[in-house]
Amino acid sequence: MRPGDWEKWVDQQIREAQERGEFDNLPGTGKPLDLTPNPYAQGQELAFKVLKDAGFAPEWIELDKAIRNKLQSARAVLLRQWQWREARLGELSGRSDSWSEAERVRALAGWQDAVAAFELELQAINQEIVELNLRVPSTRFQRSKLDADHEVTRLEAEAS
Repeated sequence: MRPGDWEKWVDQQIREAQERGEFDNLPGTGKPLDLTPNPYAQGQELAFKVLKDAGFAPEWIELDKAIRNKLQSARAVLLRQWQWREARLGELSGRSDSWSEAERVRALAGWQDAVAAFELELQAINQEIVELNLRVPSTRFQRSKLDADHEVTRLEAEAS
């Protein structure tokens, strides 16, 4: 191609697309452009805007969302197990027969199993946090690792 041919070709393609109506009813038609600067873009404003406009986010943001969702799910499972344990122990309170004692032991063992499963889940989440911390563009976006004992204590305090 000779100099200027490329621009002419692009202009021709745009005109033909307009004639076919390919630019009609685009998302955001008639709305003002959002030119709000992204304070976290650090020189990559255009890339972040293109991703955002297309409904995507940078990989590290998607990873952070996944971590938050997994943590929320793990906490919910542990909370349901704690509530079951408390309800079961409440049903058995005041009873001292051997069946009731065996049920108490079973409820407490179930809680310990749930805590052990939660600890394993947090280990996996902590590995993802390490990966996240290596990918974020700035240390201010890093997450702290989670402590299972602290999480369980917090859950018991909030649920009581």
